[in-house]
Amino acid sequence: MIAIAIAAIELLGETMNRLRYSAAVGCVALAVAAVAPSKVCAQGGVPNCADLTNPIFMGGTTAVLPVIRLLGARLKLVGVTLLWNEADEGCSGVAHLAHPEEFSTQQRVVFTQYTETDTGSGKVSASTCNGGVGQIADLVINDVAYASCEVAYGSTNQKNLPAGLGEFQGPVQGLVPIVPSSYTYYNDITAEELQDLYVCGAAAKILTFTDNPHIFDYDPLKSGTHESWSRGLGLANGSVPTSQIGLGPIGNMLTAETMVTVAVAVSTSPDVTIGYTSTEFYDQYRDKVHALKVRGLNQNLAYWPDSDVTNADKLNIREGRYMLQGTLRLVAAVDASGKATNAGARHMIDWFQGNVPESADLQLPFDVNAIYAQRGVVPQCAMKVTHDGDLPVFKHYTPARPCHCAFQVLATGNASIEGCVPCNDVSACQASQQCSYGYCE
Repeated sequence: MIAIAIAAIELLGETMNRLRYSAAVGCVALAVAAVAPSKVCAQGGVPNCADLTNPIFMGGTTAVLPVIRLLGARLKLVGVTLLWNEADEGCSGVAHLAHPEEFSTQQRVVFTQYTETDTGSGKVSASTCNGGVGQIADLVINDVAYASCEVAYGSTNQKNLPAGLGEFQGPVQGLVPIVPSSYTYYNDITAEELQDLYVCGAAAKILTFTDNPHIFDYDPLKSGTHESWSRGLGLANGSVPTSQIGLGPIGNMLTAETMVTVAVAVSTSPDVTIGYTSTEFYDQYRDKVHALKVRGLNQNLAYWPDSDVTNADKLNIREGRYMLQGTLRLVAAVDASGKATNAGARHMIDWFQGNVPESADLQLPFDVNAIYAQRGVVPQCAMKVTHDGDLPVFKHYTPARPCHCAFQVLATGNASIEGCVPCNDVSACQASQQCSYGYCE
């Protein structure tokens, strides 16, 4: 394992974290009703997380970190401290929440907080704090439903959420196959070719990769991203066979522990290399990697997540042409009515979903959809398709309060979008439209 310590993280300039070879504006008043974590002594000037202002403890998929870092920085400016366990993963994070008795530890959990270096810049620095011993997150974000995870931890050995936990719908992310920028032999790849690469490894010898490629994947026992990728490719039971991971010259798999590891490794590899990353990280690394268009199962054409390789509008995700996509799940403890019991988790879910907050004091003075647009995910209000479960089978979807135009403006920076009419109220719109997020929809 190669470990490189990161002193400060900028969203537009990530550095390698870890690689393991084996296949202002006003203050938001937030009352967080949570059990206080075990107190620990700060060491070397590192603060105790519990002593920070309105802490909310979170963890989960590394795929969403670009969103979390900027959102955390913006929330800090309004009196909320989002604390993220950067050593966590999606499926394993939910497993910890679902079965804490299986994960007793005497180790202190380190969380990370984020600060925007200059207000409005989008550049974020990171610092750590000491959480409690064995502390579990209040809210976990996963790439897939927990039932889709390939987990078998301890005596539980079961993948269903136990009573007392709930999954809430978050924004939509895509997964993107990436190759080094120098690799321009092909622009596209099929789902069947990706199946061959990830099931058979270098032995597949498919046309696109004939030079014994290095193939980067994520730990299938921890990663929701791995499961989302598998299901998007239509693999049996949704999982890339774990027997292939770490087989060296047979599978030629390299298992990477973080998204940034894959992006950096692919961008710097002298060999023919392929990996996949989330749209969040792809958008941060467009100048260093080359994305392949994907022809999904039963499709005739291949597509990028966006309308073209120079754009960031996520149009083909939003309209259902790009099939390697999935809805992020927000997982937290719930009461009998299905409402999150932890106040911090409940407020985060509302903010993620764009819900009307519990009180006016919890109304954010910034647009969460702008963060989504800048960091590569799509809010549900900008989607025109949805799907049941985690398989790439889509159906039409009409949001109650659509934001198609607003999202496209935010994502592209183009204030003039064909067919998008600005409005202050419904009087500016046609009879069949509503004035939503500043545009007739």
